[in-house]
Amino acid sequence: MFASIKNQRGFAVYLAAILLLTTLIGIGLSIAVLTLGEYRISGNIIKSGQAYFAAEAGIEDGIYRIKKSLSIPPVYTIIVDEGSVDMSVNTPDQNSWVITANGKIDNNYRKIETKLEVGATGFDFFYGAQAGELGLLMENGSRIEGAGGTAGNLYSNGSIEGDSGATITGDVFVATGMLKDAEWILYNSDQIFGKTSPIIDVAQSFKPSISNTLTKASIYIKKIDNPGDRTVRILTDANGSPSKTSLAWATLHSSLVGTVYGWVDIVFSSPPNLTQGITYWLMVDAYRNNDDYWSWGKDQNQGYADGQAKYSDDWSTSNPNWATTTGDLDFKIFMGGQPTYLDDVIVLGNAHANTITDSKICGDAYYQTIDADSLNFLNNPNKQTCPEPLTPGTAFPQSTDPPLENLPISDSKINQWKQEAADGVPHYGDLVITSDISYGPKKIEGDLIMNSTNKILTVTGTIYVTGHIEISNGSAIRCSPSYGSLSCVVVADQWIHVANNGVFQGSGQAGSYIMILTTSSCDGTFSLGCTDHIAAVDLHNNATGAIFYANGGLIYLHNGVQVSELTAKKINLQENATIRYEQGLINADFSSGPSAGWQVTSWKEIE
Repeated sequence: MFASIKNQRGFAVYLAAILLLTTLIGIGLSIAVLTLGEYRISGNIIKSGQAYFAAEAGIEDGIYRIKKSLSIPPVYTIIVDEGSVDMSVNTPDQNSWVITANGKIDNNYRKIETKLEVGATGFDFFYGAQAGELGLLMENGSRIEGAGGTAGNLYSNGSIEGDSGATITGDVFVATGMLKDAEWILYNSDQIFGKTSPIIDVAQSFKPSISNTLTKASIYIKKIDNPGDRTVRILTDANGSPSKTSLAWATLHSSLVGTVYGWVDIVFSSPPNLTQGITYWLMVDAYRNNDDYWSWGKDQNQGYADGQAKYSDDWSTSNPNWATTTGDLDFKIFMGGQPTYLDDVIVLGNAHANTITDSKICGDAYYQTIDADSLNFLNNPNKQTCPEPLTPGTAFPQSTDPPLENLPISDSKINQWKQEAADGVPHYGDLVITSDISYGPKKIEGDLIMNSTNKILTVTGTIYVTGHIEISNGSAIRCSPSYGSLSCVVVADQWIHVANNGVFQGSGQAGSYIMILTTSSCDGTFSLGCTDHIAAVDLHNNATGAIFYANGGLIYLHNGVQVSELTAKKINLQENATIRYEQGLINADFSSGPSAGWQVTSWKEIE
């Protein structure tokens, strides 16, 4: 009996051991299977990541080929380490590329799609001519008109003086006069704002030296990456800090601000009245963004005695905290000056000016002062001057002067173009064009001379000339066909002289123009380093398809010459000269060049 019990116990122990061993083996197998599964999953994750990185490498290869203008087939394969990338490249239009890269490692696939577009900025050339504070002189028979019988409008920040038969076929705006007042322009440091708290909104205080309207302010600024438009305000003072009272506001357009420092004008559509010796604040109302933000140039030594700079996390809160920053922000303030006028001009549209004298207005007249002869014609137009049907114009006395109008391109944007052209190896000395050549982006440390007969300079990227530009004898400057519908730019520091049938062309597509721009300060008042007529630009022959731009100087248009658009600090139209505005200029987009201006606009993984 005892033996039987003992045998039963032994069997139970044996059975338990077998069960335990089976359980342990099962657990071990389960762990092994799980480990193997995890290993395979981990391996797949690694290979999937490798496939993604391979696809990225393919994208980089495609971008490099496009930016360097290398041969790039529509479909090709590249080997990346242990994997491969199937590439697909197409061009929806001349100004964009779409690259698709399908990376493969073993049986793991990852696909990325990227879009590149030519970086371009649109500028508002709304007028046949636009003049700065020195205004416009129209000699006998000169005209500003629109192509195809459309109206040619004019905006001038200075007075317009005409002569017999001088005609503008559209509307005329002569802005209020201005005088530079308070300013501080010493730059030796940077004030970053709009990036991280609490330095988001920044402001500089100032005191005007006269009592008048504030017509314009300028700030010395650049942008980092691409922040959106912001608001600039004029605030009153509250115990040494900006108050919550806004006297005026205007938009700081991001498109006018370059990635290098330059002056950007801020024009107030409703100019506020300021009082001499009272403290006001010029403030930029920004938003926080770690990637897209601003830098305002400043004098870290605080040399401006009549003001200071402060910053806040948010000026619009009920009780904002303003803290003092070291330095004075660079700024310029322009106050209302002498009344401006429109004199001895035929206007087929409406006229807006402080003072109108000896002029024939076929439309309506908005003014503070008008002489008897101009008012009599307004009430009794004649068919020798005005188009049918003949109707008396309406007089609007005591009208507010038109506000100042920014010139389309800021100093900051011009400096950015110069920098883009200078990024490569410069050409030292004068560049004399003696044969057809494609050129750009490039900085020329000297003059650009095109006096050989019928030679062509094809612009493939922005050209920056530190000297002057001379064009004659049928030589031509044109944008490369690769610009498509975009426009190209040639910038000079000194004067530009065009004579003897110089030719200017866009890319050949509608909407493409070439802009010839100078930063020369030859404005007709001094002769040092200027071309004929003490001008920054002297044009002797037709130049349709081109925009001539002299933000700091005089453009002189000779007898019988026709151009598409002029913008300058001062414009002089000699006898029978004509500006014939083309409507496509309203939508003109300018690029630093297809060979240098490609930008990645999207980068995403797709199925």
